[in-house]
Amino acid sequence: MGESKEFHLPSDEHGGMESGTKVTLSKDHREFGEEVSAGTKLVVDAIVHFPTRYRLQDDSGKIWTVPVHSIDIASDQKEADSEPASEEK
Repeated sequence: MGESKEFHLPSDEHGGMESGTKVTLSKDHREFGEEVSAGTKLVVDAIVHFPTRYRLQDDSGKIWTVPVHSIDIASDQKEADSEPASEEK
């Protein structure tokens, strides 16, 4: 059986999502009187388990706590993941 995730602690990986993954916001998000627009590219900082949300970091270093259904994997992340690993000789 796999390692269980503590619901009250953030983690670096869960359900195939990992810290460092580049994502694109699919919906506008408002938090504490500030807003980040759909289409903004962000990076996963951590996964928060209750309720499940992603902590995302923007280019300025600001952290946004966004519901999982509000993001898409960034197209440049998908391309990087699909490239075959180069072999060293």
